[in-house]
Amino acid sequence: MSQDSMNLESIQSGEKGAGKGQNKLLSPAPEFKKYITELLHAFADRRLSFAELTNLDIKKVKQVSEMGYIKLKHGRYKEAVEIFEVLTFVDHKNYFHHLALAGAYQKLKKFTDAIFQYSEALKVDPKNVNAYVNRGEVYLRLKNFRKAAEDFREAILIDTTGKDRFANRARSLVIAIKRSLAKEKELKEKGALKQVPSKKISPLGLMRPQNNRR
Repeated sequence: MSQDSMNLESIQSGEKGAGKGQNKLLSPAPEFKKYITELLHAFADRRLSFAELTNLDIKKVKQVSEMGYIKLKHGRYKEAVEIFEVLTFVDHKNYFHHLALAGAYQKLKKFTDAIFQYSEALKVDPKNVNAYVNRGEVYLRLKNFRKAAEDFREAILIDTTGKDRFANRARSLVIAIKRSLAKEKELKEKGALKQVPSKKISPLGLMRPQNNRR
């Protein structure tokens, strides 16, 4: 059990043991002041989530998360954003909240917000292939080929079995990028790049995007 959790439990037990009309959270006792200060520091440093700080029912939080996922799955992206924006505040230590919010932002073409949330998901779960591939795809849409390639590479390295569908998509996109860049180079050499619509040489034009899943 972490020190933060122990402190939280100490405060809660102290509060329950207080007499009627007395709240030990407001007690001037030095030990309680210390506990409160430590908890607030932990919350401010993001070592403690709001859910942990307030002792929210995790089952209820999960139910709300599942409701948000259903809305995301059925294309109700704005409603999904509303739900997962709250959940990322309530429990920022849950990678799926960030991942789902990023997916909704991506569908709404809010690419900067999507990149930020995929990055937050990776802070919690550094080996999340889904987050790497989808963030790479956003970079690809923004024509930041270097960062896209870096994310795809990370996803491929994590998937040592070659069975992860997101990593396999990354492999396909890397091939598409190479073909696209080779085509651009060829057209530049021929001096015909301006006459060719960009859609015809877009890597993402060759593939349909995947939906975010757990």
